[in-house]
Amino acid sequence: FGGKIPKQFIKINGQEMLSYSVNTFLGHPQIDEVIIVSHLEWIKIVSENYSDCRVVEGGKRRQDSSLKGIRATSENTENVLIHDAARPFISPIIISDCLKALIKCKGTAPIMNTSNSLIQLDNARASYVDRSKIYEVQTPQCFKKDLILNVFESNIEGTDEIGMVLRKIPEIQLEFVKGSLNNSKITTDSDIKYFTK
Repeated sequence: FGGKIPKQFIKINGQEMLSYSVNTFLGHPQIDEVIIVSHLEWIKIVSENYSDCRVVEGGKRRQDSSLKGIRATSENTENVLIHDAARPFISPIIISDCLKALIKCKGTAPIMNTSNSLIQLDNARASYVDRSKIYEVQTPQCFKKDLILNVFESNIEGTDEIGMVLRKIPEIQLEFVKGSLNNSKITTDSDIKYFTK
């Protein structure tokens, strides 16, 4: 999917996937700056195409890239929102809801109920999973800057920031906001087709 072109640069309805979320964040009245983390070989192009943003080189792992992005924020930054470029249709409402939640807590993210029935397989033994207690975590994953820096610098492994925070500080109080099907991650050609209907 995407071939030699990173998926964030694939065009949807004639526009780069990345540009949708970048423009949404830039246009939000509560967002002061946007940092784009990019592969080294794409930095020049990204810097030219997104001159209103600061562009930094990514790392080997997602968490390395996120850490570099956070370190590139302004010194007086209090809140950071970490978003997947592969979720181009983030809404201003979700951004606002996340920022509102951060007034009362140190971390938040949009979540969605799963609509599928679920089982857990352990050594080929199946057990039922109550889907009413299972949620899909989306992005932006949002934190107080000092908190997420502390978590990243402790070198905890994880596939996303919320998971890493919970591993580091299991007792932390997080607040979740309502996500959206439109904020789903684009990972396959069929996802592209769905969003270009």
